[in-house]
Amino acid sequence: MKKRRKVAIALVFTALMVSVAGCSRTVTGNKEADNALNAFNEIVKTYPESKGFHSALQHWGFELATGEKFEWSKDMSANKADLAMVVLADPLVKAGLDVTKLDQNEWIYEPASKDDMGVDLPNRLIKPYNVSDKKQTSNGSEDSMRRILKADTSIIKYHEKQQHYGLKLGEGNEVQWTEELGLNDADMIFVLKAEPLVKAGLDVSKLEGSGWVFKPASNDDMGMGASPDQIVKIHDIKK
Repeated sequence: MKKRRKVAIALVFTALMVSVAGCSRTVTGNKEADNALNAFNEIVKTYPESKGFHSALQHWGFELATGEKFEWSKDMSANKADLAMVVLADPLVKAGLDVTKLDQNEWIYEPASKDDMGVDLPNRLIKPYNVSDKKQTSNGSEDSMRRILKADTSIIKYHEKQQHYGLKLGEGNEVQWTEELGLNDADMIFVLKAEPLVKAGLDVSKLEGSGWVFKPASNDDMGMGASPDQIVKIHDIKK
């Protein structure tokens, strides 16, 4: 009888250990990246009509009310734009930007056109970022984002004061999203490094009315370390 009790206790203990291990296991390899992934997935699930898929680029995209997009790749080996910010070019051009003077290895300019469904698209400026060239087969938008974050968890940071997750797209460029919808009117934020845009003619004093604001360099970006001069655009998703 005692032997049976010992076996039963051992089985219960083993089950508890497996349960604890399962709870502590991360899906990206990093708890902070896991939390960022969960927060992002919640936004997309809340507004499924804003999610789309671009078959030619093998990209998932989340479209904002302005027509701008955040995109992430289904397959990181498909191209060099595993992550991308797609912004409206005209407001920046009106503030002096000459798109022909941008480094074509760092920026992509897409003139106005029609998409596959015949919908008119505006002039767009795209900031791509390559995470990995590893071939992977993903299953849906959530799994695609999970695989990207797992490939390099260092690109995710948490802004404690803002209660935002920041996804780094190279030095000074970032997409942020809220930890929880409704915390404030900044559900998603696009951040671009100002220097290459200024070198291409952008006058940051002429950004009024563009939706972008200038953010000067800081030695302590809300606890995230130093940041260069940037331009920032806030998107209020939850209205």
